[in-house]
Amino acid sequence: MYAITNIHVFDGTTTHLNQAIFVEGDTITAIVPMIEAELPETVFDYHGKTATAGFIDLQINGCGGVLFNIDTNAQALDTMNKTNLAHGTTQYLPTFITSDHDTMSKAIDVVSNIKNKTAEGILGLHLEGPFISKHKKGAHNENHIRILDELTAHYIADNKEHVAVVTLAPEETSQDVINILNDAGITVSLGHTNANYQDLIAKDNLKMATHLYNAMTPLGSREPGTVGYIFDKKPYAGIIVDGIHSDYASVRIAHQIMQDKLFMVTDAVTPAGTDVTEYDMAGTKAYVTNGKCHYEDGTIAGAAITMIEGVRNLVNHVGISLEEALRMASLYPAKAIGIDDQYGKLAPGYKANITILDQNTAICGVFQMGQQRI
Repeated sequence: MYAITNIHVFDGTTTHLNQAIFVEGDTITAIVPMIEAELPETVFDYHGKTATAGFIDLQINGCGGVLFNIDTNAQALDTMNKTNLAHGTTQYLPTFITSDHDTMSKAIDVVSNIKNKTAEGILGLHLEGPFISKHKKGAHNENHIRILDELTAHYIADNKEHVAVVTLAPEETSQDVINILNDAGITVSLGHTNANYQDLIAKDNLKMATHLYNAMTPLGSREPGTVGYIFDKKPYAGIIVDGIHSDYASVRIAHQIMQDKLFMVTDAVTPAGTDVTEYDMAGTKAYVTNGKCHYEDGTIAGAAITMIEGVRNLVNHVGISLEEALRMASLYPAKAIGIDDQYGKLAPGYKANITILDQNTAICGVFQMGQQRI
């Protein structure tokens, strides 16, 4: 057991001043005012900094100089976790974009062979494609885009312990196949879709949307499109807050409509957390120019942002309170994949994933599953 002392605690709802957080193993056992605390032998004193739940990134393709589609191995995931921790992220879904079946299977195998995924921050794999629309492929390789058949859906469902989210185009996917994934407990996320509003309301079990506004049909006056469907039906939706994928005003509008159904993702690729300016985006050379990750033709190819940078953008450019920005980075993504009973808050019984910030939102400390990492 240890205690984190002299800390202001944002528990997901309210900031409590001058507290002590008690941790045993990987779990928070108590949070009490300092004046009531009977301290154990091991203490970490943070002298008035603020503790919040560790960030949860549900869509991150790479960072720290690696990309999971290129570096499909446990070492890459270790690099991603270490880079995440440096920027306040304690849990994530390594995200694997459109590829051939054998390479996708290799990614699943890599995740399945990690003995203690939670200790490494891994909540499961996010398969972003290849079951998407060629019309809204974005940076994905069109040659590998295909229809999700029942055999493949059962294969993914059999790996439900290792696959958390599948992004697909609902108009290209049968309801039976969607149900196979959903019934296995895998979150089906609509994305890279050319669907109209009617296409989407005809489908059930679409629990999430991938990078709102991007690679989907827009909201129109006579055709609500995918964006209109999301605003109307309000599945959980991720949004990239780098000022490049979506204008900050568009983020603000989405938040006004979606509220706690809108969470932040990075969609980060190789350069995130580094000063890399050229990289291999799953077989195609890509570049970073003024923070924009792109192919030579200008197509956006992932993002170079980290979660803490996104939090700052939410506050400084979108105009959202720091408390709400922190919820968008922790509690709301936890709700989106149904783990908010143990993740996304600081409270007794919750896992000890704690990010500590100073008054300028600089990362001052990180605890992951009870272990001090920074």
